[in-house]
Amino acid sequence: MIINMVIFAVIIIISVAVFLALRIPQLKIHGNTSKTNKLETLNDWLELIHNKEKFNGSVLLSKQGKVIFSKAYGLDGAEISSPLTDHSSFNLASVSKQFTAMGVVILKDQSKLNYQDKLSDYIPELSYYKEITIEHLLHHSSGLPDYMNLAARNRTNNDIFTTAEMIALYNSLHPNLNFESGTKFQYSNAGYVLLAEIIERTSGNSFQEFMASHIFKPLNMKDTQVFNLLSENEPVKRVYGFKRRFWLFGGKNIPQDLNYFDGVAGDGAIYSSAYDLNIWHKALRDGDLVSNETYKEAYNPAQLDDGSKTKYGFGWFINDDNSVEHAGSWQGFTSYIYRDMENDDLIVILDNSSNTLRVNSIGFRFNSIGLNLKDMMGML
Repeated sequence: MIINMVIFAVIIIISVAVFLALRIPQLKIHGNTSKTNKLETLNDWLELIHNKEKFNGSVLLSKQGKVIFSKAYGLDGAEISSPLTDHSSFNLASVSKQFTAMGVVILKDQSKLNYQDKLSDYIPELSYYKEITIEHLLHHSSGLPDYMNLAARNRTNNDIFTTAEMIALYNSLHPNLNFESGTKFQYSNAGYVLLAEIIERTSGNSFQEFMASHIFKPLNMKDTQVFNLLSENEPVKRVYGFKRRFWLFGGKNIPQDLNYFDGVAGDGAIYSSAYDLNIWHKALRDGDLVSNETYKEAYNPAQLDDGSKTKYGFGWFINDDNSVEHAGSWQGFTSYIYRDMENDDLIVILDNSSNTLRVNSIGFRFNSIGLNLKDMMGML
């Protein structure tokens, strides 16, 4: 009985400590104040959160393509750290998926592939999965099991994990699909790694070269590139991930950056800045890479075999209010992009201090203790 009471008390103490560690101060902005005052209040709030070590990163807001707020808080996490700026290149993690999807859209626009083509047409080593299509990969409806779990169970070394090794694992082990392709939605990093490989095999260029020549350079996104542990050159203003030694509870900062899984790309591995993500937003709005008519399918939620629809397009979660968004988290990094296409609003939040749970409250989860940035954009 006493032991149970002690265990219960410990659980309560830990729960309270986690709650207090996650809790961020309220953002309170009065609707009848000026736009300048609202933005000053936002800056003060973000500085407060940063000073409490609950945010370290960059925030950008834009309306009609014009930046109305852009500020960076904290350091880039390098061994000799420098202050972050709106040109600092963060690991976008899963926000990278929308760029991979655009690569596929460009190849479709060039008549080099079709969304209904079979995966095995491009990667014959995976002919075992004969029903999976490119569209299934884009929409996360392929049913492929997670490659990280597969590798963790079957690897005997900690060498850098590559796309070739991933394909070889699926080819040799033939793990069963989690469900019949096209019948369910299940978020799949493996699917987007395979899309990057399809881009390479179809274009004849490396994924890094293709993305640079077809997206980043044409848009003058100078802070953006594909980068992993196999890359020869890193971003000029690369940001490094870190964490507190005791997770949410303090201690000195220690590295929390790339690991041995960072030999693949497509599901992540794109670095970019808040500044460049505004360029990206405007390019999508204006149809600079492909026409708006061509790209509109990226905003269409997938239709499953039973006729039901998911909430995912091509690298975007689709909302009912004509907005799209995506978040990413890997190692020390958290990324978030939100686009209200009706009002032409953009929110970008990038963090490198392992603050995923706190960043949720800042930007893209309904926050019961104050405004989030979506609320604020409607007041500006």
